[in-house]
Amino acid sequence: MTETQAIAQQVQAAQRGDERAFEALFRAHYGAIYSLALHFVREPEVAADVTQDTFVRAWENLRRLRDPSAFAGWVRAMAINLVRDHFRKARENDPLDEGAPIRSNGESPPDAVARRERGQAVRQAVLELPEHQRTVVAMYHLEDKPVDEIAEEMGLPKGTVVSRLARGRKALRRRLARFVEEQEG
Repeated sequence: MTETQAIAQQVQAAQRGDERAFEALFRAHYGAIYSLALHFVREPEVAADVTQDTFVRAWENLRRLRDPSAFAGWVRAMAINLVRDHFRKARENDPLDEGAPIRSNGESPPDAVARRERGQAVRQAVLELPEHQRTVVAMYHLEDKPVDEIAEEMGLPKGTVVSRLARGRKALRRRLARFVEEQEG
């Protein structure tokens, strides 16, 4: 039995109300979801909250998941949507505002501000991708998962993953063009 088949069986059991099966899914996927959330929000407490909310929402909506073998991609997409919600709610607490502290690692203040602005722009650009592209881009670039593994976890053909990844990258290049131009110029 493959890992994907085992996950599908756990999901099916959890869909029938087996809390122990869902607990096993939680333990198996918690680290990946937390890392993904932490990459975007940059605050361990907020990442933990997003992760917890993701699994609460997953439990509440598990019966809606049609393809149990796609649980890993489904729960990641849910986490990214909750990260987006977090940023929407926190817009008034913009991390680029003048009152926010900027950590120094030996670079000049203008360089630190530029680095921080680039990082925020990249995170925001990823969050603005359509959900199907956002999940694949996050799994590939943030979690370093190979295309074959993404396809298996999401229950998609490899070609679909490659296509979504290419379209996501193209959209990111468009959205981040000014930063690329600054680097080249």
